[in-house]
Amino acid sequence: MSKALKISFFLLSTFLLLGCSGKNITLQNYADKWLTQKAQEENSHTNKTSSDKLTKPRKNSAADIAWSSTSKADIHNKGKGNLQDQLDTWSQEEWNPAFKGNLEQTKKDKDANEHFTLQHYFDKSHDYLKIKENENKLKKPSHYETIRKLPVIGE
Repeated sequence: MSKALKISFFLLSTFLLLGCSGKNITLQNYADKWLTQKAQEENSHTNKTSSDKLTKPRKNSAADIAWSSTSKADIHNKGKGNLQDQLDTWSQEEWNPAFKGNLEQTKKDKDANEHFTLQHYFDKSHDYLKIKENENKLKKPSHYETIRKLPVIGE
């Protein structure tokens, strides 16, 4: 082996043996160790022998705030969001009435309730778009739409 390869192999193996203890070191582990050391120093200076301070790590109040802001109880107490309200009204006023009276679609919906497939909703959305396209073809264009289709003269 060449000398450069031997040196690089030696350095790599040295770094691996000296630097790796096999434990994952995270910032949280480092912070916990630091806090327990500070608590031990505090206890040694004040001559208090409270075992609770040494064994129980201090709670991170910022993490508690972040967790409580995303908890399900808070979301339910606040009520629905605007996006969910819009989705609910759209599905009640547009989506469901589009398939009212369509026996084939109701059969497909029952099958989808038993065995969920994404393909079912893709097919249903395709059918919905066809229904809406046919409704738009039958609808007479409004005066505003007719004016918008005219070519623009000037600026």
